Amino acid sequence: MLLMLEKSLIFEILRDQNYWFKDFTHEEYIEREHYMSEMKELLHSKSITIITGPRRTGKTVLLKQTINEMMDGGVDREQILYLNLEDYRLYSHHSLELLSAVLETYKENINPKKNVYFFIDEIQNIEGFEHFLRTEYDRDAKEKIKFIITGSNSKLLSKELGTLLTGRTSTLTVYPFSFGEYLLYHNVKINTSSYFTLESQKNEIKQMFNKYVAFGSIPEFLDEIKPYDRLNEYIENIIFKDIVVRFNIRNARLVKELAIFFATNTAKTYSINKLAKTFKCSVNTIQEYVFDLEQAYLFFYLRQYSYSYKEHIKTKSKAYCIDTGLACATGFHFSRNHGRLLENAVFIELKRRNSDIYYHKGARTGVECDFLIKEGMHLTNAIQVTESLANPETQKREINGLVDAAQQYGLKDGLILTDNEYNDMIQDGICIHVRPIWFWMLSM
Repeated sequence: MLLMLEKSLIFEILRDQNYWFKDFTHEEYIEREHYMSEMKELLHSKSITIITGPRRTGKTVLLKQTINEMMDGGVDREQILYLNLEDYRLYSHHSLELLSAVLETYKENINPKKNVYFFIDEIQNIEGFEHFLRTEYDRDAKEKIKFIITGSNSKLLSKELGTLLTGRTSTLTVYPFSFGEYLLYHNVKINTSSYFTLESQKNEIKQMFNKYVAFGSIPEFLDEIKPYDRLNEYIENIIFKDIVVRFNIRNARLVKELAIFFATNTAKTYSINKLAKTFKCSVNTIQEYVFDLEQAYLFFYLRQYSYSYKEHIKTKSKAYCIDTGLACATGFHFSRNHGRLLENAVFIELKRRNSDIYYHKGARTGVECDFLIKEGMHLTNAIQVTESLANPETQKREINGLVDAAQQYGLKDGLILTDNEYNDMIQDGICIHVRPIWFWMLSM
């Protein structure tokens, strides 16, 4: 009787979560074309699709948009199984047996013979879920199961997952809203065919961009009256749930202090050894916590480019926050740091575009270029980010760093992104394009 009761409860929950017996109506979501185009491709592959990224960035919404698109495209709704493991009714039942029971209940009541698209939201709530996925993936059955799973926990990128599911997964990382998505959210419609078509909207777009940088673009907090309060709660939750609990860390205070340090010093280089001295702990502890902050999608680290891998790993890194609003809310800023926030915003946009990113520091000159973009075996672009080129000293520094990088790596042109300037120039044979950051973000 207990088994039947469990299955009846499971079926009740699944009925609530799925469209099998409901009228299908589209929910209003911001269209995230970049991710939807990738999802459409991934749905046709057998691999287990992992949708990962920070909390509250829209992974669940992306699942629902995907399901909507599938049903619009003619996929039988009975072939789609959606399971949200955050449902409170399932909380005390989280286990591998639950996943098996869900699949059995679904097949017994809805789809006994057809292929299945199994969407599992927040799968990291199930300890050992990777064993279930591998067993079902490798099962030699006539009815094939395509798994699409989400999670914000580093468990989805852990060593054990990679070992058990080697060659069986494909990953899509979801970031906070791009600037284009941010404008869509606020119902600002634009024509991006050229810079000059935006002339009449420039003031409105620039005002929105300033808010985008200052308060960030995590969808959950865009309508908050006091967003910094919520953003501080957000980072506290991530530190506790995704780092302290996940990795059994005793010194939660040190993890938070390290996060505050990186938020305060975004886009600046740091040294592991100096951090260990500053926080009076071992180098190994700092290395571990730095890694944990990255696994929780709070910070990313950028290394200096070098042809030698040995030299590459010796260089200092720069830290960038997943969201500029989060950096503003969390860090201590005693002076204007708008230029570094702009650089952070550009870095996250490059990550969103799946770029392979490094920074440049001239071996002989010592000048720096903020970003080098690598495609395959070749560097393809050099990018500087600065608030303005109005100051002659700033202009000289930014141009020299860009030209040094372009010449060293055989590039014919480069890009300088500023708050609001548009220009083209040639320096030492290098064609330099100066563009507003907001326009660059909207133009791809």
